[in-house]
Amino acid sequence: MEDEELDGEFEEELDEAFYDASVNLARHNLEVTLRRTMEGCFRAAKECASESAEGFKKMDAFVRKFYADEPKKMAEWEEIERKYEFSDEVIEDEE
Repeated sequence: MEDEELDGEFEEELDEAFYDASVNLARHNLEVTLRRTMEGCFRAAKECASESAEGFKKMDAFVRKFYADEPKKMAEWEEIERKYEFSDEVIEDEE
């Protein structure tokens, strides 16, 4: 009788440990997927921005909204922005 109780407790502990491990693994996989998706979106935004000033303008609000808390990405984006600021000044001077 006592052995059966111990077996039951052991199984509950294993079930709980398995559940915790499963939840942690799922959380980790979700974080990795989100990080990869965010990287892909940033790459796509840079590609759109490099095509034209209009592409930059379309992607600017998106990048500033979703990457504001990532200093490296914002520095990279501001470098792209400087390229178009210069281009806009040249266009305005010609007019």
